[in-house]
Amino acid sequence: MRVESVGVRARIACVSGSPPCGAEPPDAARELTPGDVQAWAEYHFRRTGHRRYARAVCDTVQWDPPPGIDPRTIEARL
Repeated sequence: MRVESVGVRARIACVSGSPPCGAEPPDAARELTPGDVQAWAEYHFRRTGHRRYARAVCDTVQWDPPPGIDPRTIEARL
């Protein structure tokens, strides 16, 4: 069984200062890759010296059951 990760996207906001700066990439860049987030943090740091960021990285996965298991017949157990 393998769970493949697809559709990785990331968000970032500057939380330096009190109150927090709150700067984020432009609205047009809401679906960023982890590399884009890193580049924006470096850009913002160079402009402001801010070093603290709230970052979230999400992906989508699809679990495919092992051969011989029909997902329509599996009963959930909590």
